[in-house]
Amino acid sequence: MSAYNASRSMTMTNSAPWMRNRNSVRHNSKLSLGPVSHIIFTTAVVLLIGLMFVSQSSKVTDYDLEVAKVNSEITELEAQRDALAVENAKITAAASDADSNSVASTMVDANSAAFVER
Repeated sequence: MSAYNASRSMTMTNSAPWMRNRNSVRHNSKLSLGPVSHIIFTTAVVLLIGLMFVSQSSKVTDYDLEVAKVNSEITELEAQRDALAVENAKITAAASDADSNSVASTMVDANSAAFVER
């Protein structure tokens, strides 16, 4: 090991600034942060990442609420479709033989139709 150190020190003194993969100029930083500054900086970075996570998860919740709203709308429209199919079947059955059908003779025209909303 001592031979390695000796040869390395000889090459370092001869061509130290021009060695490969070495910087030719060294800069010394005049500003150094203390341990409290490091803790504050790390805490700020963690809080920033947490805030980004929370904002992204709230977007997912918004999409879930939109999907639930569309699904409830689909359910209501399907219920209306089924109700209209039943009403259509009743009218078709009554209209085919209106003279002999007692239900068809007592039916009145509907002015408005409404559905019960939740």
